Amino acid sequence: MPHQAEGGCKIAKSKKHLIIAITLILASSSVVYAKLGNMVFDDKAGSLKKAGMAPAVFPHDRHEDIYKCNDCHPKLFKDKRGANDINMKKNMTGQFCGAPDCHNSPRAFPLYECKKCHIEKKAPLTKSN
Repeated sequence: MPHQAEGGCKIAKSKKHLIIAITLILASSSVVYAKLGNMVFDDKAGSLKKAGMAPAVFPHDRHEDIYKCNDCHPKLFKDKRGANDINMKKNMTGQFCGAPDCHNSPRAFPLYECKKCHIEKKAPLTKSN
């Protein structure tokens, strides 16, 4: 058995820890996060009903394919569900979806195309005899 210099075990342990650390770093950089999917904004159901509009459906996953998180969060939207008081008046005055680089720009469909967001929910299919 070859003679091991004093402290050799410490060196071997630190190399092992280094390899583990590098592996974890490399693995974490390739982590794939689940997409949020569609978000339905129905918290203002009373005013939506009064206006004859369906709740807005926000395709978060479609936006994730195009933009980075920090393009919208936190400068346009807070990261906490329910923390943003989104309404059409604010959208039309350049906030939230109506921000200058979003749906108040040539980059996306305009806010007045209501049916692109305010999508009627389809009735569930039922069996008929």
